[in-house]
Amino acid sequence: MTETVESRAVTIAARVMQAAGLCLYESPEECRRPYVDASVCDGCIRAWLLDKAREALEREGLQDA
Repeated sequence: MTETVESRAVTIAARVMQAAGLCLYESPEECRRPYVDASVCDGCIRAWLLDKAREALEREGLQDA
């Protein structure tokens, strides 16, 4: 399966944020996931980025409902 440009950009952004230590929580202990490692953090950040992108598109009226 090939990745779209947008999907690749989100993946890169998530990896950069995770490498920089950016997270939705102050510490890994606050994370509600039972097991936390780099791949879990990467997926969590990616999901957060996609949610924020969808919200922005909906505000601008650019995404179909």
